[in-house]
Amino acid sequence: MNLYSLTRRFPTEKDALNHLVKTRWPKGVRCVACDHGKCWPIESTNKTGGLRRLFQCASCKFQFSATTGTLFHDSHLPLTKWFAAISLMSDAKKGISASQLGLQIGMTYKTAWYVAHRIREAMQEAKDIQLGDPDTTVEIDEAYIGGRLRLKGSKVAKASKTMVIGLAERNGRVHLESISNRQFESIKPVLEAKLAEDTKEVVTDGNCTYSRLIPKEKNARGNHGKELRERDWTTTQTVENAFSLFKRAIVGNYHKLSPWHLDRYMREFCWRYNRRCMQASIFDMALSSMVSRTPLPYKTLVAF
Repeated sequence: MNLYSLTRRFPTEKDALNHLVKTRWPKGVRCVACDHGKCWPIESTNKTGGLRRLFQCASCKFQFSATTGTLFHDSHLPLTKWFAAISLMSDAKKGISASQLGLQIGMTYKTAWYVAHRIREAMQEAKDIQLGDPDTTVEIDEAYIGGRLRLKGSKVAKASKTMVIGLAERNGRVHLESISNRQFESIKPVLEAKLAEDTKEVVTDGNCTYSRLIPKEKNARGNHGKELRERDWTTTQTVENAFSLFKRAIVGNYHKLSPWHLDRYMREFCWRYNRRCMQASIFDMALSSMVSRTPLPYKTLVAF
């Protein structure tokens, strides 16, 4: 949903709040403390004169709002600004920086950074989601993510980068995750968690580690050196394209990423990439995920 459509759909804070309530409780408001199905609405104004809507449980008398216990929790930012931020991050193919987000909506950099990370927390797949099926080919490869260190030597420069493993279905979904190295102990947990056992074919490079993890009859090993000479890069082209798109996002938008938050950015990228054909409903998907996840306190976010 673009910003023009967003402002027409939610012109006021009340419209945005009504939509948030319906998104969180499509079958009617339920108490967040005891799950009782009868709650009384309470409307008042806050200190700045804005609408303040609470609900009181008829059973336990607990008072709560539509944002209680969600990623919106403890935020004084208007919902219209939240919705605009969700729309911008959902539609941006290569992401949007906190600096640009703040300029577009009217927030300080610190607020925009915190808002972006809370939205990013919602943009992640379920942990039990696996790639591949009996009719799908999955490509697996690794890449190095990180900036250049000039005049430091290749070994120092390589040590400063973060290794990332990527799994990509041809014409399908993608999963990127940081790993410590290319060894068996680092790659095995990722494949066990994210690669379906009944996958039709798994295409890898010449890394011998994969021959120990993937059955021989399913593993198609490519030769990047030969492909580079013949200019026919086909074996892991899908996952390489995903790496390239993510790196373009770093170079063009973020410029620099902290290794501590790299996986958050990759989860956001994969979530948006896997829904690239669902642009009409991607805003509502992000909003539903925002109200179904637990709060992300600022202290937790910055505690490296």
